[in-house]
Amino acid sequence: MMIKFRYNITKQIENFIKNAKLEEINIGCSDSDVIKITKNNQIYYLKIAKKGLLTQEFNVLKWLNGKLLVPEIVMFEFDDNAEFLITKAIPGEMVCSDYYIKNPDLAIKIIKEAFDNLYNVDISNCPFDVSNNYKLSLVEKNVNNGLVKDEDLKEETLKKYGNTKNLLQYLKDNRFEEELCFSHGDTSLPNIFSLNCKFSGFIDVGECGIADKWFDLAICEKSIRRNLGEKYVSKFYKELNIVPDRKKIDYYLLMMELYI
Repeated sequence: MMIKFRYNITKQIENFIKNAKLEEINIGCSDSDVIKITKNNQIYYLKIAKKGLLTQEFNVLKWLNGKLLVPEIVMFEFDDNAEFLITKAIPGEMVCSDYYIKNPDLAIKIIKEAFDNLYNVDISNCPFDVSNNYKLSLVEKNVNNGLVKDEDLKEETLKKYGNTKNLLQYLKDNRFEEELCFSHGDTSLPNIFSLNCKFSGFIDVGECGIADKWFDLAICEKSIRRNLGEKYVSKFYKELNIVPDRKKIDYYLLMMELYI
């Protein structure tokens, strides 16, 4: 398949993908173009993004090597305009595949394994701080730069807060003490993989680092509700032996409305 790249690829990337089967991947929300590469019976993924947007993911992948099941780096290239990251595919399938949609109790058990793996990452020397100072500065930029508009908010959110600026002010005024741990930053089900009914790894690690545990829980809750159904949200918390703190979860669900 011929793919028209948004940026001119480097010579090393060109050499790697030569004679390989290429397929554009459109699932998920990302600032990157994602290309599936099939080469010598192996699967790789190429991410292409504007200069600066993949550096963090590359650094996180390097730091997480041996600490958490994440994609293995094959190549990282950049020029004046763009960055290119090739990784090996995580084995298995995402826990919102047809198989797991039909076997939701099994999906919940694998998601629990994924969270156990996250919580086992030692944050004492973690260089990536993605706690609420970082998150609020991120959504503030989105609001101030008009990247999130009032009409992007849910109807009930817009009715309660009026506009994005008021919602941002609410988030600033209602901060709470964070329960810091290692956080993935986007624990939606397409980013959690399983092989042979066991957790096999995370993808999309660019927002990994030290953050409040309730952020990942809120994202995963939202994704479980969308993919598996409402009744599996309570099963998720029961499996983790966590009593959901609705105030904190709802805070982060509101914050997510200001993400792009």
